[in-house]
Amino acid sequence: MVDLSRRGFLAVGAAGAALLAGCGDVSDPGVPPLPGGGTTATASPVRRATWRVQGEPLVPATGSGALDGTTVAVTDLFAVAGQKIGAGNPQWLAEAATEPNNAEAVARLLGAGASVAGLAQTDDLGYGHSGVNDHYGTPPNNAAAQRIPGGSTSGAASAVAGGEASIGLGADTGGSVRIPAAYQGLFGFVATRGAVPTAGLLPLSPTLDTVGWLAADVAALEKAVTASVARAPTRQLARAVTAPGINAIATGAVLAATTTALTAWRKSDLPPLTDRDFDIAAMPDWYDAVSTVVAFEAWKQHSPFVSGAMSALGGEARENLATASRTSEEAYRRALTQLDIATAAIRGYLGDTVLVLPTTASPAPERSGGDISGETYANTMRSTGMLLSIATIAGLPAATVPLKSADKVPVGLCLVGPAGRDLDLLALARRVQGSGFVR
Repeated sequence: MVDLSRRGFLAVGAAGAALLAGCGDVSDPGVPPLPGGGTTATASPVRRATWRVQGEPLVPATGSGALDGTTVAVTDLFAVAGQKIGAGNPQWLAEAATEPNNAEAVARLLGAGASVAGLAQTDDLGYGHSGVNDHYGTPPNNAAAQRIPGGSTSGAASAVAGGEASIGLGADTGGSVRIPAAYQGLFGFVATRGAVPTAGLLPLSPTLDTVGWLAADVAALEKAVTASVARAPTRQLARAVTAPGINAIATGAVLAATTTALTAWRKSDLPPLTDRDFDIAAMPDWYDAVSTVVAFEAWKQHSPFVSGAMSALGGEARENLATASRTSEEAYRRALTQLDIATAAIRGYLGDTVLVLPTTASPAPERSGGDISGETYANTMRSTGMLLSIATIAGLPAATVPLKSADKVPVGLCLVGPAGRDLDLLALARRVQGSGFVR
């Protein structure tokens, strides 16, 4: 459930010192099977970095519907009956109880005909943005092999991009589905906050935790979301806006691809797209408020475990939680008030239109050859966090579509819609996919 808006997110440090103890039991083997079905601790590093446990399927469908024949990579933060929640951390897995029931988000997909292919790897406790996991390895970015996959829905995104699952299920607290979608050239969607219950999801920030999905095409994504959110009368979203000031937060390949896409949009039969100024002066403060809320609530949720297991965490999560431990309740209360004010401003600006903006400020950083804890990287990721925070703060649905960039590196274009208009926003994303300027 990670996102770039969490305090301490910049520290992608050296590998943690945690031992890989407790990989599961007979019902929850904790390691992926080799082709052919059995389980073994000698699974290839790439598969082990992507999957904690797989099956053929791991869990069969419980019903029939639009998702018949599809498979889901479930991020290892959701409860799956008969399995443990591993949360990207071997010690957490060793101490976890077997889950008696499926998370609500999982149950809805199973009921519509999907089967669970397996539990996909994530950052420690879902508290990271990079997808780097010091314990199991980093899932591959199948669209850009030399770049990081993005977290915390890293394993599920890798599985979908690699053709090992039809749909990825993840949690987006402030970017955890949208980031890997943009980094790996996928379609991603985050529901209106509260549209899908988070029951059975390991919480990070209950105030901001939201369910999201990934797919290689809009059709699969639309089926997953339709099966998961409550049905409501649909009507076409007729107007779209873009804010040059917001777009300018992005740089390089992302800004160039966004500009090209906006030009193509205006020449298409998509809803009329107009420029509308947005005061970005408050966005850094809004971003910091999101960071504070996530940090305080993450510490409240996980301090009983972390206090006795800090050394068992990977570097990024360890730094995040160390910072979270110093976040005061007074700062948290101020941040909540600030988010209320920001929500009113964002929803007032948007009205019943769709905001079109870059998903992230940059493409995925390279795995090597660059310092992902340096100042330049920190500034870029802070910019990404500000872009992501618009939908996060206001709890709005957001669809990410992959763009064609000049240098072939995956980047994303984000559509943020009015609250409750999830299916309408997806219908627009389908039209965007058919417009010819997406990847």
